[in-house]
Amino acid sequence: MKMSETLNEVCKRVGEENLTNSCSGHKCTVDMTDVPSERVVIDVDLAFEAHGKTDKHCDRILLYIRTNDNILVIVLIEHKGSTFNSATDVAKQLQGGVNLLKDFIPTGIKTTCVPVLFHGDGNHPIQFKKLRREQIRLGGKKFPIDKDKCNIPNNLANVLRRAKVLS
Repeated sequence: MKMSETLNEVCKRVGEENLTNSCSGHKCTVDMTDVPSERVVIDVDLAFEAHGKTDKHCDRILLYIRTNDNILVIVLIEHKGSTFNSATDVAKQLQGGVNLLKDFIPTGIKTTCVPVLFHGDGNHPIQFKKLRREQIRLGGKKFPIDKDKCNIPNNLANVLRRAKVLS
């Protein structure tokens, strides 16, 4: 299966009505400058409802193909426009996004995952320390949760560069 076909297949399985053009939400702007233009953004709230899921879940999932090695990059996005109280809850929300998405990824596709929390000001340093210990599981691998601030230029591209998933 060609990688562009992979994105089309995911769109079909998720349902076009559950897609959006933006990774922003909940008073949190996520700047998509320098992010690959051939991408899919899933509004996870809509997709969860449409597919009868009731677990905790993240806000958005961004998918694109890393062109140098044809790997499907899965970016799980949780917004906390202000503070967050529990790193464990953030991890559960991000993991819920993986649990939804695994039903929509065609078999045999190589993937990597970038879980990220976009947050506002006023968070306690202890929560960031706890967040660094949390990991998201996908395909037998564990992925650390990255973070960046809401409402700043290039925040998404900065996370993707740190994760080394931009081509």
